[in-house]
Amino acid sequence: MMTDLWKSDANWFATWFNTPAYHALYGARDEAEATRFIKALTAKVMDADCQHVLDLGCGAGRHAAAFAEQGKHAVGIDLSPNSIEAARSLYGEFDRLRFIEGDMRTLDEYVESNAFDAVSSLFTSIGYFERDEDLTQTITGVVQTLKTNGLFVLDFLNPAQVMQGLVEHEVKESGGYTFTIHRRMANGWIEKSIQYEDGSGIQHHVERVRALTPDDWRERMHAVGLKVEAHYGDYALNPWREQAPRSILVARKIPCG
Repeated sequence: MMTDLWKSDANWFATWFNTPAYHALYGARDEAEATRFIKALTAKVMDADCQHVLDLGCGAGRHAAAFAEQGKHAVGIDLSPNSIEAARSLYGEFDRLRFIEGDMRTLDEYVESNAFDAVSSLFTSIGYFERDEDLTQTITGVVQTLKTNGLFVLDFLNPAQVMQGLVEHEVKESGGYTFTIHRRMANGWIEKSIQYEDGSGIQHHVERVRALTPDDWRERMHAVGLKVEAHYGDYALNPWREQAPRSILVARKIPCG
């Protein structure tokens, strides 16, 4: 296997998320968990006036589809053509659900300003970009696409909990592949090195996500005109605690002036 475990490139996600191996490794998502989470969100966070939802980094569409099941008009956007194809195949498209292949860094190219009552970023679907400017541009785009008083729901990992439970090395069989996986936290990033073999030989991808704390996110949101109103620690929407498995922030686009 390769010796340079942590060699990567700035746009690793555009390549890795679009491979069959990625879908083999992560394809077994918990549909029931996603449905329960979205049902809890719509009941506790989104009132009857919150009808139009944009799901960033929607992947194969399970959360966007769950929003539609709850009666919302949902749009899922993802950079991976394979993920969008899978979403359309799994859930179809109709008046309350559609999917867009696109880059969250340039939302204005795909959706109109002030078009959504809520924007969601779920299951750590943000924070991969090498350049800090790209992350800032993404959050700014979220604000632009939200209506005044619209909500941004950010479901992110809890870095403290990740570090506490970090499994540094494992071998996993999934979808006909044997994955050799290494994990670490280094220089403000949570990294996962993934190696496997396919018909073309040995393949290697490194996932990297910023180890941003809830306070880091609060600062970033405040800088672009978002006010955090609630903080939850799991998909049942229990209150945040230091060792919570997730960090789910709900922020509102405050009126200018």
